[in-house]
Amino acid sequence: MARSIARAYVSAALIMANAAARLGGSARRERGRRSLTDDSFIQTVKECGEADGLSGRIQFKLDKDYKDVKTGYAAAIAARVADEAGCGTKPKRLFRPAGKHEAKHVAAGLDLWYTMDCGADDEELDAHAASLRASEKVREFLAKGDHKGIAVFEPQIVHKALAVEKDAYRSLQTHYDAINLDGAWEITTGDPTVTVQVLDSGLDPDHPDLQKHLWRNEAECQGEAGVDDDDNGFVDDCHGYNHADDTGTDLLGDGSHGTHCSGTIAADNMNDGIGVAGVAGGDGTEDGQGNALTGVRLMTSVGFGKTDVNGFAEGLTYGADNGARVSSNSWGYNSWGMYDQAELDAIDYYNSEAAGFVVFAAGNSDSKKLWYPGCYGEDEFHGAIGVAA
Repeated sequence: MARSIARAYVSAALIMANAAARLGGSARRERGRRSLTDDSFIQTVKECGEADGLSGRIQFKLDKDYKDVKTGYAAAIAARVADEAGCGTKPKRLFRPAGKHEAKHVAAGLDLWYTMDCGADDEELDAHAASLRASEKVREFLAKGDHKGIAVFEPQIVHKALAVEKDAYRSLQTHYDAINLDGAWEITTGDPTVTVQVLDSGLDPDHPDLQKHLWRNEAECQGEAGVDDDDNGFVDDCHGYNHADDTGTDLLGDGSHGTHCSGTIAADNMNDGIGVAGVAGGDGTEDGQGNALTGVRLMTSVGFGKTDVNGFAEGLTYGADNGARVSSNSWGYNSWGMYDQAELDAIDYYNSEAAGFVVFAAGNSDSKKLWYPGCYGEDEFHGAIGVAA
């Protein structure tokens, strides 16, 4: 079992390591939206709520063609929608204002997405009660029938990390031998001009196996603390951003899962026998000052934080806006057949804006059902790349 899971990760990492050779621009293809009055969707929301499958947040997207949206009253309409939903909280943009990237977000309609708490942050509600409350409020709202100005209205689904077994040393990474990775390394050990985003539980920035391959946002690394020095909408994002806990200075998040995934991609291959070998971790060549000249760069985005599990859609757009060409996502949902439309929109944006690949684990449950986001899309240029073992 451990070997098959590891093989899935190696397959994903191989896709990422060789992505630069296949990257190219492609037009974004519009996909249909589920109807706001779809009875099957409403029933599924009910079942997910009862099964603790909802986070306790609701998110919605305004209709770009609605007259009041077109004339600049989006915030007022969002406030009206939140009031009608009855959660007792104010909405905020799901994708925060993106500074120099805002025009691209507006063109993609990301500025029309809003989110609101409907139990997730209520300390008097446990996870089950929050899931039930979000389900109830979504179903009540959709049953009203007056959906003017709204394109999407949905509960946020519970996200889960798809855990893997750890490998301690290269000699134990026998799955690399099974796919002849040594032969692949004769062609390339990773291109330093390629940045791979890892959207997961974070990364240990002090890990000795990862020091030479961390992505650097130089304007922030050399900038003033507490200031958005590069005008990208995020503060202090030197090596990435913690979207769950809303900070750029603590990228460790919840647990070691993200660090493990980062190591599979780009752990240093030639550092005196420390740790493991990464698929695209370079050949040990340095510039004389200890900086690696080979191997991909790792951008860290956190969705599984210390205080919250959130920010996955925003994390994907962050990667696309800040130069990542590949996004590695070893997470999914608790419920098959369900998806967060905002995250699918973010995947579309990644494909279009970054001309890049979004890689997802297909899951560890040996299931043939449709598990999103891994099953989303038509091909590697339009949607996600789902990797299974």
